[in-house]
Amino acid sequence: MDYKTKVTVASVLLGALTLSAVLGLVFSQQAVVQRQSQEPLLTGYEASAIAGIELGNGVVLKKDPAWSLTFQGKAYPASTDRIETYLKTISTLQRERLVTTGDAQPFGLTTGYKTLKLLGPGGKVIADLQVGGANELGDKVYVRFAGQKEIWQTDRGFSRTLDLDFNTWADLTLFPGRKATDLARIGFDSRIETADKTVYAPFDLEKSVKDGKPKWENRITKASTDTMASWASLVPTFHFGAFAAPTDAPASGASLGTVTLSWADGTASTIKIGQADAQNRYRATDGTKDFWINDWALGQLLYK
Repeated sequence: MDYKTKVTVASVLLGALTLSAVLGLVFSQQAVVQRQSQEPLLTGYEASAIAGIELGNGVVLKKDPAWSLTFQGKAYPASTDRIETYLKTISTLQRERLVTTGDAQPFGLTTGYKTLKLLGPGGKVIADLQVGGANELGDKVYVRFAGQKEIWQTDRGFSRTLDLDFNTWADLTLFPGRKATDLARIGFDSRIETADKTVYAPFDLEKSVKDGKPKWENRITKASTDTMASWASLVPTFHFGAFAAPTDAPASGASLGTVTLSWADGTASTIKIGQADAQNRYRATDGTKDFWINDWALGQLLYK
């Protein structure tokens, strides 16, 4: 073999070895995983395709076709806006850094971690995410997909919601679908004095229309002020503090009073206000919902 042939053969062999090395680097598992960094945490994820969310704390959200909420087997009205906003937030998450494929204990992914399962139509599991601890700065969280070894770092924002109770996902509107123009009369038949000495006395406000504008008059005191009109216009949008949880003790003690609202369509709503607890929350019910009203929020429902 002459010198020229030797050089040619050596070049071919060197090229083959180099190509093999490059291909090995490109297609090695480590390289594949590293290239996944900065990609979306949920590959191929589309918020519109999610038909269910299951959280490890007992919250189950389902879309069929509207969103529903159950917690420990009990149904509650769901906040569609909050759920869909959350799903959009998840779509922005990135695999910011591959932390490890080894020991999960330092990252809170051995025991006691939170879980987030996303379901598609028919209950198909789209993602089964395990959520561990946060980094030292508290702005990132460690996550892992069930059945996988890779632990990723991503933005912590989405995981904060997982620490909250089922009311996070509930629609806390007391009068859903009602508008200020729907309210015709509102009254309270008792007297409540809160822990901070605020007093709510009986009232009976009725609306009339004068010069094309609503006018409210207290039928008890015969007073009529713009303040009444401003307050009454906000009552239909009232949100209570939280639903009573299945683990909350039954309401006890005598009722402290009843709020009655009459609507323009001839229907009425009745809110019975019960005793306050140690947190100064008043237990209340409208006959279908059992909920809590914070003492500072009573003024949004009761006129004084």
